[in-house]
Amino acid sequence: MAVKSSKNKKNIRTAEETASRRQKATQVVFAVFAVILILSMVLSAVTSY
Repeated sequence: MAVKSSKNKKNIRTAEETASRRQKATQVVFAVFAVILILSMVLSAVTSY
């Protein structure tokens, strides 16, 4: 019974780590998209002058 309990806790930790990694990856993708968007806006402003 104690072995099952420890396995369940381990699975919960793994699921939390996976969710944390996904959230981190989502934040990185969003940051890259924001940088590309800002650079695009800056370049279009520079070329119009």
